Amino acid sequence: MGAEVKQRGLTWRSILALLFSTVVVQLAIIYYQLITASSFPLQAWFVILLWSELSRFLGAPLTKQELFILLSFQYAIAGGYALRFLEPIMYMYYVTAPEVRALGIVEYIPSWWLPPLETIYKLYRSNLVYINPAWLAPISLMVISTALGMIANISMGFFAYSLYVKTEKLEFPAATAQADTIITLAEREPTQTRVLMLSALFGVLYNLLVSFIPFVFGPFLSTGGTAIYTVISPIAGDYDLSPVVASLFPGAGFAFTLNIINYLPGLLLPLNIAISQFIGAFVFYFLGTHLITKWNLWPSESPYSQSWTIALLVERSNLYFYTSIIIGLSLAATFMPFILRPKTIMSAFSGIRRGVASAEERMPMLMLALFIASCLGSVFLVYYLTGFPIWILTLFTLGGSLLASFLSVSSSGVTFTGFNVPYLRELMIYSSHWPSKEIWFAPVTLYTGGAGVAIAFKQADLLNADKNEYIKAYILVVALGFIMSFLQVSYLWWIAPIPSVAYPATITVWPVNALNWARFQRWIWYGYIFREELINYSFIAGAIVYTALQFLKKPFLLISFITGTQLGIPFTLAQLVGCIMAQKILTPIMDRKKPGMFRMLRGRMVMGVTIGWGFMEFIRALLILVGRSMWLLPY
Repeated sequence: MGAEVKQRGLTWRSILALLFSTVVVQLAIIYYQLITASSFPLQAWFVILLWSELSRFLGAPLTKQELFILLSFQYAIAGGYALRFLEPIMYMYYVTAPEVRALGIVEYIPSWWLPPLETIYKLYRSNLVYINPAWLAPISLMVISTALGMIANISMGFFAYSLYVKTEKLEFPAATAQADTIITLAEREPTQTRVLMLSALFGVLYNLLVSFIPFVFGPFLSTGGTAIYTVISPIAGDYDLSPVVASLFPGAGFAFTLNIINYLPGLLLPLNIAISQFIGAFVFYFLGTHLITKWNLWPSESPYSQSWTIALLVERSNLYFYTSIIIGLSLAATFMPFILRPKTIMSAFSGIRRGVASAEERMPMLMLALFIASCLGSVFLVYYLTGFPIWILTLFTLGGSLLASFLSVSSSGVTFTGFNVPYLRELMIYSSHWPSKEIWFAPVTLYTGGAGVAIAFKQADLLNADKNEYIKAYILVVALGFIMSFLQVSYLWWIAPIPSVAYPATITVWPVNALNWARFQRWIWYGYIFREELINYSFIAGAIVYTALQFLKKPFLLISFITGTQLGIPFTLAQLVGCIMAQKILTPIMDRKKPGMFRMLRGRMVMGVTIGWGFMEFIRALLILVGRSMWLLPY
């Protein structure tokens, strides 16, 4: 594949697909969020499949490089920019909510973050919400922060790619499976295509049986098409045994899921990673919560009850204990590689010229300069707004972004989901003891988007795509997504102010979210979720464990352990079972016909079932859109 001549991916056809996404799909994402407060499913693969089949029908199939451009940026549109201009309107509602005002949040909000309260009340009477001078500072701040983040993420992606893709040669199971699917859609090799299509058919039929039909013939029809919540059949449901287990082990949580979708990632994971993930979840939410209960460590405001579900156990234990422990372990997993393997880490900077092709090879130092410049730009922006100490901001934004990006990439390299260190920004601000509350609203940023760029570069290698075109498309999507978000949210406001009955989730969900947001602000302002002793002890423990694993040449087991604490017992157990099935059943059966067949086809199997399931979820989302829209008609 390396000798294959690179073809263009950023063509008029892929650009047209991106325009379609930003004009049509992005509008659906925003509207679906307003009526359900949920994410619109299958944004990425819907466009990829639509354009792939349409171009093939017209006799000019899309190349894998063109499909790569669509794969890389559908997620950015869906997750990064579609809701960018909806968020300020949501915060407008928050600051006018009585519960937020009662908690004493509103008086600290600066005018460069949101217009003053009296202006907000005037905006609610306007048809053009963003046409007001009070928005100049907040929108300018949003644009500048987005531009700085884009530069930082692109430049950091080069170094993370050099270290974890070229030097460490991590597998990146999710990214590799997606790339394999793109190859199948583009090349249509018979065996691979058959596996992908049969897997997708299974996903469709499975969803029909356990989700779509129960939803349609249950809440959807019984409510006249206004129901929005998901229904899962008992044969694919989640089963919480925590109240039963608690009779023998008070405080212990345990649950499992029968949904096949949750087992699929295990097919792509090494057994030691799957085991480590499950151990992490089990130690935290079975053994750990049992010991917390046994030693009577729950605070008086939250006394333990045997009726607690595993969801409540996870929520309470993270609030009072585990957030601090996860921060400490994550910091250990971040810092220890720099201490134990400094030469390997430095190769990310010194080895780019040897390891990376095209533009990266010619100007590696330019990438480093751009990264430093964007981080310093963020530092001075925050300093200008708040006066916060420059040296603290520099250490956090420059050094922290470097460390956090490497950790994010390395976790994605060995697990299916990856993770980021939680609440580092909040911990830094709280630890500084800075008196002004304005700093909590400032764009103090830890740039971790370089992980996504590095992973995309990995996919570019697998698909023989040009990384320069990826960068161009990245910039194009940021601009398109930003502009269309502004226009589409403004259009929806012009139809009906937000919140209003025209957008049901803003009436039913936003009040609850406002209270949760205000309460969380107070928790982090006063360090309620940070326990210094737990952070320190867990950092020391994590450093010792990482050092031992380094000598055993298994350092990534600590990262997978931490990832398991984020996923929880049901999902890590499902992934472990899926991994064991892959190792002990599927691999021997499929490899009898041809050695290595399962390893070659497993990515297509996983992505096929995922796409098929997601397609039916997409149809369900369309039903919800139609049903809620008809309910709002004046007849």
